[in-house]
Amino acid sequence: MIAGVSARQLTLMVIAGGVIAAGATAQTAPLPVQVLDRPAIAAPVDHAFAGTIAVDVEQADVAHKLFVVRERIPVQQAGALTLLYPRWESASHGPSLTVTDLAGLEVRGDGRPLAWRRDPVEPHAFHLNVPAGVRSIEVRYEIVGGDDELSPDLVVVPWQRLIIYPAGWYARNLTVAAAVAFPAGLQPRTSLQILDGPGGVTRFAPVSFETLLDSPVYAARFTRHMPLTAPGPAAVSLDLIARRPGDLVVPPERITELQRMVEQTRIVFGTAPYPAYAFLARMEDGGSSGGTEHRRSSEIAMTSDYFRDWPGQLNNRDILAHEFVHAWNGLYRTPADLWAPTPNVPQGGSLLWVYEGQTEFWGRVIAARAGLRSRDETLDKLALDAAEVVNRPGRAWRALSDDVTYPAFMLHQPVPWRDWQRRKDYYLEGVMLWLDVDALLREQSGGRRGIDDFARRFFAGASPEAPTRTFVFDDVSSALNGVAPYDWAGFLRRWVDGHAVDVAAGLARQGWRLIYTDTPTATFSQNEAELGVADLTYSIGLTVTDSGVVRSVAWNGPAFRAGMAPRTKIVAVGGVPFMRAALIKAVRTAAKTPVAVTFQQDERSIEATLDYRGTLRYPRLAPIPGQPDRLTALLAPRG
Repeated sequence: MIAGVSARQLTLMVIAGGVIAAGATAQTAPLPVQVLDRPAIAAPVDHAFAGTIAVDVEQADVAHKLFVVRERIPVQQAGALTLLYPRWESASHGPSLTVTDLAGLEVRGDGRPLAWRRDPVEPHAFHLNVPAGVRSIEVRYEIVGGDDELSPDLVVVPWQRLIIYPAGWYARNLTVAAAVAFPAGLQPRTSLQILDGPGGVTRFAPVSFETLLDSPVYAARFTRHMPLTAPGPAAVSLDLIARRPGDLVVPPERITELQRMVEQTRIVFGTAPYPAYAFLARMEDGGSSGGTEHRRSSEIAMTSDYFRDWPGQLNNRDILAHEFVHAWNGLYRTPADLWAPTPNVPQGGSLLWVYEGQTEFWGRVIAARAGLRSRDETLDKLALDAAEVVNRPGRAWRALSDDVTYPAFMLHQPVPWRDWQRRKDYYLEGVMLWLDVDALLREQSGGRRGIDDFARRFFAGASPEAPTRTFVFDDVSSALNGVAPYDWAGFLRRWVDGHAVDVAAGLARQGWRLIYTDTPTATFSQNEAELGVADLTYSIGLTVTDSGVVRSVAWNGPAFRAGMAPRTKIVAVGGVPFMRAALIKAVRTAAKTPVAVTFQQDERSIEATLDYRGTLRYPRLAPIPGQPDRLTALLAPRG
């Protein structure tokens, strides 16, 4: 009890969301309560929807960077109706879509204007009342696009950003007939079935809203369609989309390797979960490699010289393999908390270390099996992965089970202290985890079984029209136990929830260890070039551009202890104006002469000597003497 304050006075009174502090009396006037006039938003229910929703992108307005959209929605019953604009995007696993891009919304019922009102709490919801006797409502609006979606030579149609839909149904219950009026001369590429359309309008065969959301359309002036399998059921193609015809040239050996990639993936995972599959590969000058997964297609971003400069793609040769694996891992079999009946139902990410981590692992393995990377190139890529994961002090406070919550709150947010704050580590940590799983399966089975056996068991049952099958943590443990009995639940929990995990244990079980030498591998050097930095993370603890701007600082490393932070600018090394070569030379001889730098930070010039007594350190893998090499066998082709 606080002296002089009665129990009555200590009572905390919660009124209208506020708290009256200790010491206030009961006679304090309550604040007025404002009740929001908010109609209910119908929850999604798995029941039939009568009729087909027509979605017409009436104009891909390149000049003004606008999509002009008109929808016709059959009315199910008179009365209250809520229209929703998507919020959650499956590829980002988070609430990455924003209704701020929608403008000019008009609603009509059988041609007559209908008033609408935005929900006061959920801005992606629009409420209206449908009069009795109205058979359909018509909705018209514009969506603000961007230069990457709307240009004279390329239009990208991201359905998840273009469609409003009625609340109260699962996305798979809504049938949508879509059409797009593309600028003249553009050829559409998509996994959707294209029907004949009048007057330059491309119409697509009706599909469920769920399928449409998962089926982007690219329309370009310069495209090339290349089959990677024989025509027929489950055919796979590479569809290049480029700014210039010359970028569409692909050497025959690259096609052969991609064909092997498809074959090796099917050997691992079995029956295709798609009727046909298209790699929609967009080639841009200066573009960076990346991808977005879909069950029937994938969106691949690559540089315009991707195939011309194949030796320069050591870091990016498995991007197609990664996205292809997602057709099985993520789209056919989906973590239960990542599956949602509509794009406005929140998702969870507790199993992203399976969804993304295992897929990243298979990307490395299948690229090697297909010959997209040699064995030694794959080892160098794994060394890069391992070094980043091993040197991640943030695990001490933030376990992998928390890192997987990244999409819910860190999307598009800057992360200056990457190795301490953690961000999407479930990709590369997943590679190390699943290397460990494979090695343990081999140990426990006497070498008779491995990760391929798990994949065949876990992803069994796929077919082109098979519905999504969800899974939970126990399903993963059970499938592993079916391959080789072990305490898999305990093993995985230690990995996912632990803070002192030996993330290099799997490499050791595979017969390899991470070492550092004073000479970078070609893979490491290419990674530096792509990042635009000299990467001295594993020596003095920073990366720096050619102009001296520090991009990243290793948490509690030598540069950190000297007071440096991201965006610091190094202006001198050893009293001489900064040059990248001079800094590298200084680090090389740091065992004899400590590295002295002058840097600018917060409008001050600071001189510091880095607490580092070593030399250059670049990661690579080395075999463990006397240990069996399981990794080479894992990377060998199957079939």
